[in-house]
Amino acid sequence: MSEYNYNESTYGVSGVNAYITKVFTKMGLGLLVTALVAFITEYFGLYYRYYMMTGGIGTILLVFVQFGLCISMGRNLADRDTRTTNLLFMCYAAVTGFTFSTLFAVYGTGTLVGAFAFTSVLFFSMAIIGHTTNVDISRFSGLLMGGLIALLITTVVSMFIPALRSSLLISYLGIIVFLGLTAWDMQRIKQIYYQTGGYGTAAENLAVYGAFELYLDFLNIFLYVLRILGTSRDN
Repeated sequence: MSEYNYNESTYGVSGVNAYITKVFTKMGLGLLVTALVAFITEYFGLYYRYYMMTGGIGTILLVFVQFGLCISMGRNLADRDTRTTNLLFMCYAAVTGFTFSTLFAVYGTGTLVGAFAFTSVLFFSMAIIGHTTNVDISRFSGLLMGGLIALLITTVVSMFIPALRSSLLISYLGIIVFLGLTAWDMQRIKQIYYQTGGYGTAAENLAVYGAFELYLDFLNIFLYVLRILGTSRDN
């Protein structure tokens, strides 16, 4: 009997499914906040006003705010108040929505909706695979992290090489890497439930953090899909 089957027989399928439902509910709330803030920001032209007042410094400031929130999300998960963890997640989602408002002007509503729908199909397909497979995906963690590092390096290099920047190779690589990370994160969420029983402060905070990781996976896939669809539209 595999480790995962043993855990399911020990804790019960209903318990882990309830925990995963909680994680996806929190992730969905994060995506909803991002979408609403992006729409409101675009509708009232708030980002344009912000940029006119702050210039490039304001854009850099937003990057540092997001980076700081990411670091804060992963700290003191064992004993931090769950409301604080939820607040940090929603703050990150709101700041991301504020920056994502610029996508409306670049791609248009139709392309954004199409990219969201396609991303949802890809994301949830891999999430289901991560949830149901008995294969230990952590065995491929080195390959996934290596792909992520290669993706980051290629993205930075593309800033200085126009030919590489216009290539869709980075987008396809990004989709593959983050689909793999989605399945891995999904399996880790199951293991968190098995280790904590789904109860206590640590389990609640880790549920929020798991939702945050899936949220990031979804957004990264969305951005790469959007770039592919946007390029196809331009052509």
